[in-house]
Amino acid sequence: MKERTQRIFARFLRVNTPLTFEDLSEEFRISERTLRNELVLINEYLVKHQYPAVTTARGAGMTLVLPDRETKRLLEQIGGSNPKDYYRPDERFLALLLDIAQSGKITLLYEMEEKLQVSKSTLDEDMRKLRQYLQPYGISVVSLTKQGIVLQGDERSIRSMLFEAINSLTNIEQLTQIKETDALSRFALDYLDRKVLKILGRCYDELLKKPNAETNHVYRNQIILFAAVWARRVREGSTVSEFIRARAEIREGPVRSFADAVCAELSLLPSLNEIKYMTFSIESFKPKDMNSSFDWVAAQLLTIQLIEHVGKVTGIPFSQEEEDLYEGLSRHIAGLLSRSRNDLQAFNPLKDTIKESYAAMYSAVARFSAQIEDYTKKPLTEDEIGFLTVYFSTSASRINEEEQFVYQAVVVCNHGISTGKLLAANLKRQFNIEIVAVLSSYELAFIDKLDVDLIFASIPIDYPPKPVLLLNPILMESDRKEVNAFLCEHKDRRRTISNKLDATKLMQDVLALITDSGGKVTPKSYQKVEDTFRGHQLKINTRELQPMLQDVLTDSNILLNQEGADWREVITKAAGPLLEDGTIEQRYIGAMIKSVEEFGAYIVVGKHLALAHARPEDGVNKLGISVMTLKKPVNFGHPDNDPVKLVFCLAAINSHSHIKIMKSLVELIDDTDKLERLFAAKDIPAFNQALHGEIPVHDKRNS
Repeated sequence: MKERTQRIFARFLRVNTPLTFEDLSEEFRISERTLRNELVLINEYLVKHQYPAVTTARGAGMTLVLPDRETKRLLEQIGGSNPKDYYRPDERFLALLLDIAQSGKITLLYEMEEKLQVSKSTLDEDMRKLRQYLQPYGISVVSLTKQGIVLQGDERSIRSMLFEAINSLTNIEQLTQIKETDALSRFALDYLDRKVLKILGRCYDELLKKPNAETNHVYRNQIILFAAVWARRVREGSTVSEFIRARAEIREGPVRSFADAVCAELSLLPSLNEIKYMTFSIESFKPKDMNSSFDWVAAQLLTIQLIEHVGKVTGIPFSQEEEDLYEGLSRHIAGLLSRSRNDLQAFNPLKDTIKESYAAMYSAVARFSAQIEDYTKKPLTEDEIGFLTVYFSTSASRINEEEQFVYQAVVVCNHGISTGKLLAANLKRQFNIEIVAVLSSYELAFIDKLDVDLIFASIPIDYPPKPVLLLNPILMESDRKEVNAFLCEHKDRRRTISNKLDATKLMQDVLALITDSGGKVTPKSYQKVEDTFRGHQLKINTRELQPMLQDVLTDSNILLNQEGADWREVITKAAGPLLEDGTIEQRYIGAMIKSVEEFGAYIVVGKHLALAHARPEDGVNKLGISVMTLKKPVNFGHPDNDPVKLVFCLAAINSHSHIKIMKSLVELIDDTDKLERLFAAKDIPAFNQALHGEIPVHDKRNS
């Protein structure tokens, strides 16, 4: 029985509600005609083994009614380890590729004919397709005396190709769990080595997984696969040329510890250059915060623009969910920028389903691609667009959720935390279900400690104490029918839970009352007010309570018509006021200059506009910003936006206190008329008038 037939058969065995041809055609992405042929095969199998056939009820759908014992027996039979009658084209492709990729093994085509049980003409066609696949990577297949068929090309390209091929053809979640489910997974596991994958998984969980934090399984799987390919190639003696991107020294930290542990466990002795390649590549996979990415300002600027763009296109008020949406998006985009720079690609196993299920949001994100590509100078992949769409679809689900929830449940999902949260949000929105937690298959023991009534899973699990319903990661119409039936069956378990009210505006009004009454809002009094609100279960969007540009940019931090011999002197001068008032330390200026030396003029964020910055850990004492206009424009080395006429210097203390400042700068980047007025300003009042539209309140008090 073919794999697709087995999967359709298993779908009938696992559901208790009727399935329609439309539902199954959409789920398995096949025509109704093909589905009818599959159904004939399934019924032939059932009749042959003396089981009742699949029946159709008019207006309802198709069902297969069997006792639980027979259902379990059939599932074991169709999911058994019987050898396949033949290999599919994709299975032959991967087998051929991985066989040729083994440096210490001689690959001969006549032997591959026998191994894959195909004719010479079929294998010749497979080789043609393989050469065509390798061409964009600059890799060729050649035949060498005594070596057989081998790959020739840049080693980094070969590793990227192997990573992408395995990623796109196999279920990475199951691979990293050492599960052999079909021929594709068997070929990949044989190549990567099951013991190596097990060691890499353990090293990741011990050294890269943050304590008490949810595991992002998408990134975990990508890193394990990347490291497995790296280990295989290094062990075979295939090494990369000098890794020019890694100009800086390798920083001590979890990633370096992970690399050292992997080398020790696998008895590898790679060069320092290989360690640099591995650590910088792994850093590129991880979502970034301000302290782990020099791209954090670009990521935040793009995030603000993207949220505004998608909200405008879709008409969904994402500002209601901006706090959580902004945090996740900015971290992901920082990682995306790093991956692009290092020519790495994160694969999204559900991109096609996301594209179809959330077409409007996917289209809106795709239309923003040009802005991201303008920064990366590389195309934005559909995988990345899919990842970004998940953040918006999850946020939209939260916005639309009902005020009352009548069930408490847990979601068990192995496609990654973002996808698990998406499933949870959709269950909440469509069925009034409160999701207490999103867990992986490794965390089933935690369910006993949670106050839940039901379990929704995207993978088969055995948990007798609670009712369990198996669903697709992204809900299909057939899933919705099953959920309704499941909830009706367990309606005695429902309960009522109220949502928290968003009290951000109320807190703003309270703070204003304190000020208007002659009081002063100090950090200590502000914290007391915030703690009081949270103590009464009132939700607060802290982003909305942050200072604006006119609140932070004082007259003493505005320098006009200054001169600078080069970009280094310009950065130093622009940061001068922040150094004088203790906002930053001297080393912060050095860090800003070093970043440009190492990574180029990425701080030139708009036409003639630079935003100098470094990480908070490089010497920031408090939030601050300064600005300087130049008498003579200075080149920073940006191919499109030079020469620079206006320089802001930003000192941020965390990931959110400066967000309203960033919003103002985003608006400024696209406002050429305002920029021209700022360039031309002869005095500080004129500059403030051009920037803010009026003289800031703190300056009026000083005048």
